[in-house]
Amino acid sequence: MEPNEEATHDEQFAARLASATPEERQRLLAGQVLRRASEVLDVPALDEESNFLENGLSSLSAVQLAKSLMSDTGLEVPLVAIVEHPTSTLLGKYLAETYEADAA
Repeated sequence: MEPNEEATHDEQFAARLASATPEERQRLLAGQVLRRASEVLDVPALDEESNFLENGLSSLSAVQLAKSLMSDTGLEVPLVAIVEHPTSTLLGKYLAETYEADAA
């Protein structure tokens, strides 16, 4: 993906998040976490309940995942959040809650 395509994609994702209901937002975020985690961990068979740590998450890959998600969402993604919420479902829920809190 070219740099301008990435920026457009991020803007489109941000717009989808902004217009989504809380339930849709959580689903969108969990899906994005799953896609990014699959890329970073190079594990194409991850599912929403796959544990990042059990699939080879290292400190470097956690940083890469956090940076990708921050770029996609505009949210702060602390590394500890990835460890404490080690599946796409859990991290998506955490990010949705963070999004809601930031919007309030």
